[in-house]
Amino acid sequence: MKIKRKYRNSGFFSVVLFSAAFVASLDAFDSPHNSFRKQTLTNLYYADGINAGDLNNDGHVDIVSGPFWYAGPTFKNSHEFYKAVPLPPEKSPSNSMFTFLHDWSGDGWLDVLVLGRVHMHKAFWYENPAKSSNEWKRHYAFERVKGESPTLVDVNGDGQPELLSHWEGEWGFIAANKDAPREPWDFHGVGHNNDWPQFYHGEGIGDINSDGREDIILTDGWYEQPKNDPLSSSWMYHEGRLTDQRGGAQIYVDDIDRDGDADIVSSLHGHEWGLSWFEQIEEKENANASPTRLGQTIFREHQLMGTRDEETKYGVAFSQPHALEFQDLNGDGRKDIIIGKRVWAHGPKGDVEPQGTPVVYWFEATNDEAGNATFKPHLIDNQSGVGTQITIKDVNNDGKPDVLTASKLGAFLFLNQIETSKLKPTPKSLKR
Repeated sequence: MKIKRKYRNSGFFSVVLFSAAFVASLDAFDSPHNSFRKQTLTNLYYADGINAGDLNNDGHVDIVSGPFWYAGPTFKNSHEFYKAVPLPPEKSPSNSMFTFLHDWSGDGWLDVLVLGRVHMHKAFWYENPAKSSNEWKRHYAFERVKGESPTLVDVNGDGQPELLSHWEGEWGFIAANKDAPREPWDFHGVGHNNDWPQFYHGEGIGDINSDGREDIILTDGWYEQPKNDPLSSSWMYHEGRLTDQRGGAQIYVDDIDRDGDADIVSSLHGHEWGLSWFEQIEEKENANASPTRLGQTIFREHQLMGTRDEETKYGVAFSQPHALEFQDLNGDGRKDIIIGKRVWAHGPKGDVEPQGTPVVYWFEATNDEAGNATFKPHLIDNQSGVGTQITIKDVNNDGKPDVLTASKLGAFLFLNQIETSKLKPTPKSLKR
């Protein structure tokens, strides 16, 4: 199926993507040749989210973005599962901000959950017709999925994932009924009501206190998962503030410095600037007059990227880091940060540097000269940018995780070609 481009003369596409200043600055940071091979799935704006999984059960991973799924292993054939309408990139009307895959019907075939704008669209999932040529049946899931970076996670370990969100002043999980998935889904709150904004920035899942249970991590603190019945019990809330900025995108947790406790990765403002990792420390280690405190848990911030004025310091600067993933791209056993510049979140004149180069980067987990854990930026692409969701998945079965993005410039696949044969073993512990 061929897609005709309708917005070739749109003002957006007149934006100069390669400014002389940007090209000249490429030598300032490492951009390994042939590290990723780019494939454009579509150059039209349909969605700000993207995901991947084997939809037709042929043993090949397929890619889903907006109204299309692209059949692996070539991803050159697109299949429409709901009506495809190209959208004007100057506006933000997309009803597909996030795409998640799971077999909600329980028939052995992956279904597709599509989340639109927080304030405009209801959540629907589309039932895979399996081997038949029937249409994908649309099922109502929930009225609104609030929060700018919802996460799909199996929080209670029953094989059925839940969606992190907030509703009527309470954080919690939206979940289908396993026995009646086609009925409207239910919200399971975790307590501690507050006036959370519907456009909340900065949320994720991770084990902050190393008790083996996934906690809810927010820009404003964290919720501790109880020992039993996470969907029907109150979670202890540890109030704090990760950053004095608005909050960014997805939040991830990992023992970055290999010292046995959980650290955090987050962008700082999804529509302005900033990327940091936060080292969990003990009170006696605190030499910072203004540490980050989430309840009784203390973190030391290590900034990785700041404003344009700090570009020389960090080696790179781009605004609107509104989509973030955290996976091991180079096979060294340490998770890397994958992030990019969101394209026109609020049009050609909104936010910071709306006409800036639409880049995608990976920040390699490494050590500085003193042996301390840090991240080194590498350019993946400068003609695509991101929307609100990045997916990391080995789509060509070569053992290397690939990068998938969607933005107002289209949907893209970056096949991982990082050379891994010369990697040094990861030390068991890093200097602090």
